[in-house]
Formats: sequence, structure tokens, C-alpha cells
Amino acid sequence: MIKRIITYTIAMVILAFGSAFAVQSNLGVSPMGAIPYVLSHIINHEFFTIGMISTIKFLLFIALQVIILRKDYKLIDSIQIIFAFIFGFVFDFAIWTISSIAFPFGYIGQLVLLLVSIVLIGIGLTFMIAAKIVPMPPEALCLAINKRWQRTKFHIVKMSLDSTLVLIALSLSLIALGGVYGVREGTIIAALAIGKIIPLIRKIFAPIIRRIN
Repeated sequence: MIKRIITYTIAMVILAFGSAFAVQSNLGVSPMGAIPYVLSHIINHEFFTIGMISTIKFLLFIALQVIILRKDYKLIDSIQIIFAFIFGFVFDFAIWTISSIAFPFGYIGQLVLLLVSIVLIGIGLTFMIAAKIVPMPPEALCLAINKRWQRTKFHIVKMSLDSTLVLIALSLSLIALGGVYGVREGTIIAALAIGKIIPLIRKIFAPIIRRIN
């Protein structure tokens, strides 16, 4: 169990740095990071960082799980709250760390950062799943919807949630900032690539994953 917790925590740190590289690329953040990114620009206060807003969003997702599942919600799933705060803190730390590094080569450099982001997010998600602790709040919310309304397929729920978050972020950005912030070609590339790269990462790291379990 301790090995799985350590694996989950390290994987979450990798995921946070992957998300930070997406922000630094300036080609668009992931669907899950879109609303925190836009709100951090709208509020423009040092307390409401991208990491803090991500934590608040995760807490909202956990509350929705309780409402949807009711008696089926398990107390152990509340561990998500701890990891939500840890992720928010590490996300801010990762952004602060990476922002101090100068990345050359213009648009090509931005694409490289996006590629690094996709790979790190894929590795993070792969090992978080392998650790079998609890899913991150966005995935847990999708699972809750899937469990409550069993006719819905998980991947459809996930795509619907991602699309909804991006649309909300776009709307907030256009209304409050007068333009599109945080959602660009990188958002679409990441959404399409991360799901496809995870099986490859799982295959590459199969011997390590087997030791975890």
C-alpha cells in the first residue's frame, strides 16, 4: 500500500509539471486546465493562482460526486480532497519553476514544450491509474456519472465533460477578457494525443507497473 501511495504521489507531481509545461508553451492548456487558467487572468489576484483555482474546481467535482452517488459515495473517496490540495500546490510550484527558464526557437520551441507536456501528462496518468488509490476528481466525477446512469459510456462522459469545460472557459474568456485565452491548437492536440499515448507508455513501463502491484 505504501508503495502505491508513493507511486501515486510521484505520478501526480509528474502530471502537475506536465500541465505546467502546457501553460508555458502558450499554445493552449489542457481541457481540465482551461477554466483555472482563464479565471486566474480574470480575477488577477495573487491568492487565486491557477493551482488554487484548480484545487477549488476539484473540490467542486468531489461535491458533485457526493450529490450524484449519495449513499453509494464511499468515505475512502474523500482522499481525493488531500490530493486536490497537493496537486494545486505542486502545479503552482511547477509553473513558478518553469517560468524562470527561457525557451528559445519561437513556435518550434513552443511545440517542443507541448510535446514534453503531453508525454509527462501521459506518464503521470498512467502511473496514477496503476497505483489504484483513487482517481483524480475529474475522472472520479466521470465514473460517478457512469455509475449513476449506467447507459452512459465512460469515454463519452469524459469527452462531454472536457468539451463543456472548454466551452465554459471560452465563454468566460470572451465575455470577461474580450478575447480567447488558454484555448488554442495545443488544447486540441493534447486532448487527442494524451489518450493515444497512454497505451504506449503503459507498454514501455510495463515491468515497473507490474512491480507496483
